Amino acid sequence: MKFAEAIGFWPTIGDDRSSEANLLSRGISVYGFSVYRVFGALIVGAWVCQPLIAADLIVGNGARLSLGTSVIDAGCRDVAVSGTLDIDGGVLRGARNVSVPGSLLGGTGLVGLSGDLSAGANLVPESGTVRISDGCASTQSQVIGNHQFNRFTVQTSAPHELVLPAGGTQFIASALELIGGVQRLILRSSTFGVVSFLNLSNSGTQTVSRVDAIDVGAPPAGQFLAPNLAAFYDSIDRGNTPRFFGDSPVVPVPAMSDAGRLLLILLMAFMAIMTMSMTNRSGR
Repeated sequence: MKFAEAIGFWPTIGDDRSSEANLLSRGISVYGFSVYRVFGALIVGAWVCQPLIAADLIVGNGARLSLGTSVIDAGCRDVAVSGTLDIDGGVLRGARNVSVPGSLLGGTGLVGLSGDLSAGANLVPESGTVRISDGCASTQSQVIGNHQFNRFTVQTSAPHELVLPAGGTQFIASALELIGGVQRLILRSSTFGVVSFLNLSNSGTQTVSRVDAIDVGAPPAGQFLAPNLAAFYDSIDRGNTPRFFGDSPVVPVPAMSDAGRLLLILLMAFMAIMTMSMTNRSGR
């Protein structure tokens, strides 16, 4: 008997007592495990031994949840994936924070959240989209660790801050969208003065509008972001934004050889002598 059954919670699959069968509609498949409704949380797993209110949508260790073409609205709850969550062609929306110590497969679908994202290399982007937007009374979203995205969209209208890991790099293959609304979207690094990088592939597309950026830039290997001046994008550049907002790349001045320096000194000495000679002549 599973722990959840032992303490009297309601099994979801194949039990008319549960309303979750409607939520897990056609196209969602759960392989070898059961799903439970626990204090408003949707739990997927073989043995539920962690605290039951630690998160709201839990894909347990060893479990696999595939959305198919279905839509799950997390209702401003957290999502924790210790097993495998396959978005496939579906949509996971309305999440607050998303943490993935297991595996998150992007498929061709959408993962929508309004809080923090902590997945790192456990996010397999495939052809999917990760979108951060307003919601759940969230005013800040932190991206924790380095990620690879296919399409990464951050679009807000209310006051919102996107905090990227200092010294880290987010890799975006297909499209990057940074869009503020009534209030500009704030972009900053997790450590003041230390740049966080957005590396958009040279074949990717970008949209930047109404952002307020500091300590965020693009590495030399990726696209130059928003190549015009910040005002062109109705945005604010607060500095330390390399290869972002029309910054010109720094072109180092080649060092002169010893012979070149000697020639320059001789030329300057010759010019000085000529100037003194002309001055003496004019004074006579």
